[in-house]
Amino acid sequence: MVDQLVTSLDAMGRLLLAMDSGVGLLIGVGFSMSASHGFALLANRLTPRQILLHMVVDALVLSLAFLLCILCHSLMLMVFEGIPLQPITFANRMGVALWPGLLYVLVAAPYVSDLIAVGLLAWIHLNVLVLLKAVYGIPFQSGLLVALPGFVVALVLVGLLFAQRWRRSYDTLACDVASLSR
Repeated sequence: MVDQLVTSLDAMGRLLLAMDSGVGLLIGVGFSMSASHGFALLANRLTPRQILLHMVVDALVLSLAFLLCILCHSLMLMVFEGIPLQPITFANRMGVALWPGLLYVLVAAPYVSDLIAVGLLAWIHLNVLVLLKAVYGIPFQSGLLVALPGFVVALVLVGLLFAQRWRRSYDTLACDVASLSR
């Protein structure tokens, strides 16, 4: 059973290496994540220009969060495994791990949004572990140590951005609804 799981993960690693989308995927993931709160922006009756501005800024900040995550992985790989890397080479190899983030737009779904978000972020983390094994031969246990700090950094940055944006959007909407009910 465990051998079959390891074989499946190795096959997944070969598939991810064949995709080789690189760092360019960062912007797509950023836009998908920023689009997930487009409903809140629309509900606040923002103009299309304001919505576009919010989405572009959020996409760039989210892309930066994942880039910092990848750079943290690179640093941890050098410290714990002694593998000297060029950060851009590592980022190009590991960028494909972010492809589940393209589905992040589904987080706008009511009632199940948190479950979808956690599932997608866990899938990204699993992809990183699989790629570390496929590219550098690092066992999954050691890969957890290498990848966890970067994952936590990305999770905190994404959480801070969304908490601030969503809270402000829904507070504005609540004030508008309260003023209409008077």
